[in-house]
Amino acid sequence: MGSDVTAPEGQIDGAGEYRALYDAHYRDVLAYCRRRTNSADAQDAAAEVFTIAWRRRDEMPAGDGARPWLFGVAYRVLSHSYRSARRRSGLARRLVGLGHSSPDGPDSLVVQRRDYELVRAAAARLAPLDQEVLRLVMWEELSHEQVAAMIGSTVPAAKQRFHRAKGRLAREFKRLGGTVNPIAREEGGS
Repeated sequence: MGSDVTAPEGQIDGAGEYRALYDAHYRDVLAYCRRRTNSADAQDAAAEVFTIAWRRRDEMPAGDGARPWLFGVAYRVLSHSYRSARRRSGLARRLVGLGHSSPDGPDSLVVQRRDYELVRAAAARLAPLDQEVLRLVMWEELSHEQVAAMIGSTVPAAKQRFHRAKGRLAREFKRLGGTVNPIAREEGGS
């Protein structure tokens, strides 16, 4: 018996086969991405597609099945990118909405920056799971049900963890000298 090990039929097994796959399909994947986004983002997306292809090469079909598989990965990469951009845009709109109706002067901006740094410092003092639950609900805007599924708990336990984490954050914020409520957000439906 020789030591020559080959991948199961229909799978990419080594760097040489991966390189051939890359050479054969990179331009098509890049063109697919360019038709759906700007050039710089398309290049980033195509690079991510081939990074995923390398990591998941044991799942990727060889031959004629590789190209549609790569397009499916590209679709998911671009979808994730769009969702991230929408979240950033939504956050930017919410942050603008938090501002005052009059233009902020330099003194107001300094106070806002100080409060931001205090919130970050206060959050860093929390347990990692408390930090994650706060991020999931406040930043990622996940429901308590979704958070429960992610952290492996019941919905009531996730709600309780979130409310306790908010309280701990507020206490840490005050200990650091903060004077406003660091979580002044409506929780409608969460």
